[in-house]
This record gives sequence, structure tokens and C-alpha cells, in this order.
Amino acid sequence: MFIFLASQFHLMKKIFALLLIAVSFLLLAGCPGKEERPAPGKEAPIIEETGSWSAQVEPNTSGNATGAEPAQDWAAQALATKDPSYCLKLAPAEQDSCRIPIANDSLEACRGVVDQPTREGCLLHHAYALKDISICDLISGQKGQDCIETLSPPCTFITEYVEKARCYAFEYKNYTYCQDENCTLDYAFQFQDQGACLMLTNSTGKMEGCLSALAHSDRCLNLSGSTQELCYYTYAVGSNNTDFCYNVLQSNSQSNIAYLCFTHFAIANHQDALCDPIFVLDRWNCYTDYALTTGDKSGCVDIDTQAPNSREVCFREYAYAYDDATACNEMSTEYMRQICFSSTIFGAHELSLQECSGISLPEWKDKCFQELAKRANDKGFCNYIVGETTRENCEAYFTTGSG
Repeated sequence: MFIFLASQFHLMKKIFALLLIAVSFLLLAGCPGKEERPAPGKEAPIIEETGSWSAQVEPNTSGNATGAEPAQDWAAQALATKDPSYCLKLAPAEQDSCRIPIANDSLEACRGVVDQPTREGCLLHHAYALKDISICDLISGQKGQDCIETLSPPCTFITEYVEKARCYAFEYKNYTYCQDENCTLDYAFQFQDQGACLMLTNSTGKMEGCLSALAHSDRCLNLSGSTQELCYYTYAVGSNNTDFCYNVLQSNSQSNIAYLCFTHFAIANHQDALCDPIFVLDRWNCYTDYALTTGDKSGCVDIDTQAPNSREVCFREYAYAYDDATACNEMSTEYMRQICFSSTIFGAHELSLQECSGISLPEWKDKCFQELAKRANDKGFCNYIVGETTRENCEAYFTTGSG
């Protein structure tokens, strides 16, 4: 009995084991002919692949398979579309190189340029192209001021009444704006307008001279005295012909109008020899006016040495007007020369080696070289100094920073 039960027990264990294997096989293989579906109300299981991550990106329009937009493409799109907003997608250090190529086409791009000279250049371009004076306010310094003046209405910045009237006359080609005879005459000659001549009713000489020049006909013959002189002077200027200045001399050799006539042409033609026909005393004034107006010192040189006062006045005024220390050499006394040298050396806008070398007084020549060395920040100019003390002071300036 015991034997039977044991053998029966072992048989049942084998059967149980076979059943377990069969069930396990069915579980692993699934039910045949059926698709596994998730239970109602439950989502499908999420299977994550460890070791990799994919960023969500906008659709790639550049053909780049990675979906990342290359930096140079933003600049290319900005250039193609003239749209500087693409430049904002770049690093700050790269944005100027993106904006500058389109700065003349896009005011927005121009305003965003960091480099100041480039930005102001394109702002000027837009201001003038658009005739928009408000853009000038974005430009600093003299360039901005010039921009404002250029785009402002004509004559805006002329405050003196007569000059503003003259500006209006020439700007709008209307002589009735003129408030003085010089404006009317200049207008008549520039625009060959006899109507302007007829406005000179307060001066018969000027009116007839003006009409003579424009009509190429001498209307001065029947006049007399100072009226005739003024007529010929006006005729000469209007026709640009010095011959009519001689007509004034024939009437009166010491005429002040003759002086005005020849001085006008000496300056206009840059020929001081045109002063020669004038009465001797007025001739020196003509030379002086020529030198001071043209900056040509030969006008002073040509004044006769037998007229020392006139000659000295010319050189003194020239020295102060043009900061020319060499003109001080012509002062008659050493005291006057020293005053002149002091003003022209220490008050000059600029000095040159040639100018210092031309000074006649050794002491002031050395001072000029010392001042030149300081202004040029060049110790080498100290070597031109002859005086030992002045040269040592000059050299000490570059050692201690003070003369």
C-alpha cells in the first residue's frame, strides 16, 4: 500500500510539472489569432530608449538634416530680405557684421549698428535720401549739425536781417527780397537782370552803371562829378573790365572811388600791381587791403620803404591777422617787434620750423623753437635753440613735463 501510494505520488508530480510548463508556454506565446490591446481607459505603455535624447525643433527649412540653423544663414536671410530682425538671432558680437551690409537699405538696421563711424555714415545717407531732418538728431558732433543745416529750410541759420534778406533773394531768385544796394547790384550782375538795376533809385550812378554793364552800352558819359565816377566804378565791376576804372581817374586822379575800383580788381585778380595807377597815398592802402584780404604778404613788401608808417601798419596787421611771426621783423623798433613776436608766437594757432627760423631777433627765435617743441611734443626742436638757458629749459620740459 505504501509502495502504491509513493508511485502514485511521483506520477502526479510529473503530471503537475507538465501542466505548469504548458501554461507557461501559452502565456509566453499569447493567444493565437488575437492582437493584444490595452485595457479600456488605459494608455499604451511608453517605451523609452535609454542613452539617447531628441530635441523638439522647428521644421528645418534650410536643408540641414539636424534641424539646427547655422549662424551664417541668419545673416544670409537678413541680407536677402533686408530684414535686420534676423540679426538678433546671432550672438551680439556678430550682429554688426549682419546689419552693416543692409544698413543703407534699412534705417532700422542702420540704427542698430554699434560701430559709431559706420552708424553715423549710414544715418547721414538715410537723412539725405529721405530728406528727414529728425534723423540728424541721431548723429553727434559737427556731422549732426551739418546735417541739420543742410536739411533745414534755406537761410534758417542766418540771423542778421540784411544777410537773411540777401539769402532769400538768391535762394528764391527774387531781387525784391534785397534790403541793401550791394545785394541788388550783385543780384543784377549774377542773374543779368536789368529789373534789379531799376531798383537802385536812390543812386543814379549805380543804377546807370548797372544798366551800362548789362546793356553793354556806356550810360555814364552824360553824367558828371562823383555820380559819373560811381557810374564807371559800377560799370567796371559789372562788366569785369578795369578799363572803366581809368575813366574814373581821368575825372579825378585822387578820387576815392578810383581807389575802390582798382582795389576791387587787385583782390579779385590776385594782382597787387593793379594798385599802381592809384594816387600814391591810396596806393599803400590798396596794397594793405590786398595783403590782408588775400593773405599774400607781398602786398606789404611792395609798399615803398620811403613810406615806413604805411609799410609797418601793413606788416603789423598782417602778422596779427595770419599769426605770422616773420611779419614782425618789419616793425621799426625792437619794442614793437617784441610785442608782435610775443603775440604771434604764444597766441598762434600753429607754428612751423620755417616760421621760427625766419624770426630776426635771436632771443625770440629760440622762444619760438621752444614753443614749437612743446606743441609738437618733439624734443628734437630743442636742438635748434642757440641760447643755452632756453635750450636747457626746453629739454627739461620733456624730462619733468614743465618748462
